[in-house]
Amino acid sequence: MRSRSLPPGPWPGWLAPALAAAVLLAACGGAAGPVAPAPVSAPAATAPTLGERETAYDPARPAPALRLTDQDGRPFDLASLRGRPVLVYFGYSHCPDICPTTLADIRAALRLVDVPVGVVFVTVDPARDDAAAMKQYVDYYQSGFIGLTGSAAEIAAAAEAWGVSYRKLESTSAAGYAMAHSTETYLLDAAGMLRHHLFFGAGPELIAERIREIAG
Repeated sequence: MRSRSLPPGPWPGWLAPALAAAVLLAACGGAAGPVAPAPVSAPAATAPTLGERETAYDPARPAPALRLTDQDGRPFDLASLRGRPVLVYFGYSHCPDICPTTLADIRAALRLVDVPVGVVFVTVDPARDDAAAMKQYVDYYQSGFIGLTGSAAEIAAAAEAWGVSYRKLESTSAAGYAMAHSTETYLLDAAGMLRHHLFFGAGPELIAERIREIAG
């Protein structure tokens, strides 16, 4: 994992707080097939401590639209999840470390709260992550998690709207190519407003704390 600068602007003004915190790109290694995700957490020695970083959008703002194809091959609209908090994360199924850690932390966080929470995982690797691959991947973590895919153009448009940076890393190894991508998780409230952008390694406790905060 390494830090990279985001592409030059202009970026929408409302994205500035998110982009300032989202310069970390995960250079997740490639694999010949989808990686069997491991229920791991970020190492305690390197994970930021609770409350170390500010995560709030101030002020809160409407989340960008997100209309793609879900893991069952059906059209999906993020607006369909209004009425509950929602966590949105961009990654890919062949990622061996950052994405599994994040999704495992989200799963653990949901066990610490007593409110229903939507979880949406958006691929940045549509060439390998079709609906069937996304279904296998998200179902590993928890039934009810939503995996989204689409055409390369659709994914690029969604990532741009959310301020997500990603790019393909070519490799001559048998493992195949990897994807570098920003690692933040976005937390929306029940009205579809962006309330927090959670850094990689935030951990289940902080994720749960932020969910409880916006759930009231």
